[in-house]
Amino acid sequence: MSQTSNPESLEGLAVPSEYFPIQRSASPTPLLSLNRFPQKQENKPSHTITHGENSVLSLACSDRYIFTGSQGPHIQIWNLITFQQEAVLKGHLGGVLCLTLSNDQKMLFSSSGDCTVRVWDVDTLKCLYVIQVCDVGDLFSVVYCDELDTVYIGCQNTSILRFDLSTKENHQTHNFPYSCNYSKFFDNIPPTTNACEIISSVEEEEIDAKICAEQENVCRYEVHDCMIYMNSHDGYVYSLLLGENKDGRILLSGSGDGDVKVWSITKNSMELLKVLKGTDAGILTLAIQDELLFCGAQGGDIKIYDLETYHHIRSLMAHDDDVLALAAGDNCLFSGSADGTIKRWNKTFEILNTYKDHTGIILSLTLSPNKSLLISGANDQLIKFWDINLTDDNCQEAIIPETSDIMLYALKKWILLRTVSGKPKYLEECFRGAKFLKNVFIQLGAESELIPIATGQNPLVFGKFNGISDFKQQHKQLNILVYGHYDVIDADKTKWFTNPFEMTGVTDNKGPMIAAICAVSELQQEKKLKANVSFLIEGEEENGSIGFDKTVEKFKNLIGEVDVILLSNSYWLDDVTPCLTYGLRGVILATIEISSEESDLHSGMQGGAVSQPLNDMIQVLAKLVSEDNYVLIPGFYNNVRPITSYEEQLYERILELNPSKSSETKEKLMSKWRYPSFTIHKIDVSGPKNVTIIPRKAEASVSMRIVPDQDIDDIVKSFKEFVKEIFSELRTKNNLRIEINNKADWWLGDPKNQYFKAAEQVIKQEWGVKPLYIREGGSIPAIKLLERNFNAVAIHLPMGQSTDQAHLNNERIRLKNLQAGKRIFKNLISKLSEIKKEK
Repeated sequence: MSQTSNPESLEGLAVPSEYFPIQRSASPTPLLSLNRFPQKQENKPSHTITHGENSVLSLACSDRYIFTGSQGPHIQIWNLITFQQEAVLKGHLGGVLCLTLSNDQKMLFSSSGDCTVRVWDVDTLKCLYVIQVCDVGDLFSVVYCDELDTVYIGCQNTSILRFDLSTKENHQTHNFPYSCNYSKFFDNIPPTTNACEIISSVEEEEIDAKICAEQENVCRYEVHDCMIYMNSHDGYVYSLLLGENKDGRILLSGSGDGDVKVWSITKNSMELLKVLKGTDAGILTLAIQDELLFCGAQGGDIKIYDLETYHHIRSLMAHDDDVLALAAGDNCLFSGSADGTIKRWNKTFEILNTYKDHTGIILSLTLSPNKSLLISGANDQLIKFWDINLTDDNCQEAIIPETSDIMLYALKKWILLRTVSGKPKYLEECFRGAKFLKNVFIQLGAESELIPIATGQNPLVFGKFNGISDFKQQHKQLNILVYGHYDVIDADKTKWFTNPFEMTGVTDNKGPMIAAICAVSELQQEKKLKANVSFLIEGEEENGSIGFDKTVEKFKNLIGEVDVILLSNSYWLDDVTPCLTYGLRGVILATIEISSEESDLHSGMQGGAVSQPLNDMIQVLAKLVSEDNYVLIPGFYNNVRPITSYEEQLYERILELNPSKSSETKEKLMSKWRYPSFTIHKIDVSGPKNVTIIPRKAEASVSMRIVPDQDIDDIVKSFKEFVKEIFSELRTKNNLRIEINNKADWWLGDPKNQYFKAAEQVIKQEWGVKPLYIREGGSIPAIKLLERNFNAVAIHLPMGQSTDQAHLNNERIRLKNLQAGKRIFKNLISKLSEIKKEK
């Protein structure tokens, strides 16, 4: 609650640059990862094969063989039992960029930089036929759909090719695709030159391959224009993958443009279904596991999408460099990167193991059919075999207890950032805190961006989880906005039992916000998020929410439609009984300054001869309130809303069920919560701090707490006029100045509306007791403003206990309350989603 105060590169990759033309950029999530497992170093590989002098670009594995493709045009075949080379498949004229097997393992498909896809018989190890196309550049990826008997090819020129093998005889050709990218070095070697001394092994293979290609007797089939889907992406099509979901058979394509496209495929067609929009980080590799799509990207991230809803549910900060290969096992995912490491992830996106034995960039990964071996290829010209037949129980030993819950792990990291608002020395750390929160949103599956306020002020963090669209719904999706803040007040470490920035903000308001974010993320991952849930988390709440109103108005279109506002920025009345807050007082912060045109004077020299600003100040302040704290400003109480019988009952229940308030009367609670007040906070004076000085200036900080239905502008006007009237009666020579430093309106919800009743039900379900309906004397400037701007209703759900020490030394929050708070948010959002909203 507000204290409200006065204001890439791919160097070292031994692959032609055209294969990976897009230079890596910085990760879009550059801060701390939410991965909760330590990156345990795994044992050495069980076996290693030297591939010659070429980088291992592609891998495929059958029950009997391992097939490897490289920069050279040949495909090498290795026995999976003995690891000895069995054969070499010759025919391509360029590097073998992708290998894939048919489901029955009878056919091997290889795509190359020579503009061809070759289809091989796995039993005879002979080429069955060649599919060729001109003027599309390198063929980066190839997949084969057994059911449709169709090959799909991803190309350098941004196109996707579709070739139906059942009709291949209609497209036979006797031409060679001479526009392909095999080396033409040999065409220009002078007759007197010893070619063997100057050509590389790759070039030797190209000569051999060219001879074999000219001598072989295989059918060639040409891809016609009608089979080419031009401009399928705005970048190279690096990866293709087949899958199935509610839309039937689908083809997924990943591109250097950062997008993943979902295509509906049938025997005779391919139609675009969905674009999974990405960032500038290109998508280099794809994998599917349990209806989840994993996308390896430039910069080191793995983006995760749910293929049923097409929602982005998570981003993993997986590696320090581009993710070039993915392989999906039964219960885990493997990722290989340009940083030289391979990582193993479990089904909840946690790192189980890190494999590091290659000395170069990991370019390819595959799994043996029985999933017992992981096979990796790199630009160190090595193929390595890793025994992955490990039980999850063994891996679970690596869990660190304090980080075994993602909510607690993220909260711990966030608290360490000293996001103190209103103090310039913390400005950079506040920005880091905002970036960390944005990173959390993205990794947990939300869209997120920072919203600037003004120079020298902390940005807002906006995050949005999109609900699942159900066309059978009879009403529109509810739009929920969760409001909170990430800034904290400063702490004096000499008065804390521990380092204050291991706990400051844990209850006010970082803990409740992390709990709410994790609650929505869980709903999304469980495919139960039926509402659109946005978060607006500010960094200036403890500093009076400076600039919040204008910024919200400016970015109203980004925030979108809002039906319900949720917040959790206050506390229970005790440590036992849960509460629902339905009212907050507003506040007006003001400074009264009385000053003399004289300088500071000595009381022994000038006392009694001059008008003294401090004396005047005391007389002015004394006439603003009576001895019994009644505010004397004219009309101050005129519009205070009378108490209703329903509200009387709420107070009576508080006193009945809350033992800690037994010493308080109903009238005292009302004085703190529902009646206005006037407070003198401090008086500052100029000059040296000794008792003989007549200060030339006195400055008083005062506040007025206002309630329904007082008008904040009318109160400000009456206050100024009354202070001026009192001052004019003093017949002093001093000067008066009144400044309104900040103001926030009161807020009052309706405990009887359907949203509060939904909150009451889920709180009772969690704690086993109906919550107390309470009001509070403090202020949160944003609530009324958000209600007014979006024509929405707000619900305030206190999460912490009365002893949480918010704004005080040794702040804390009970773990039980934090975990229960997450469940309450989760259940409330589900329940609110059931409330009908007219279309």
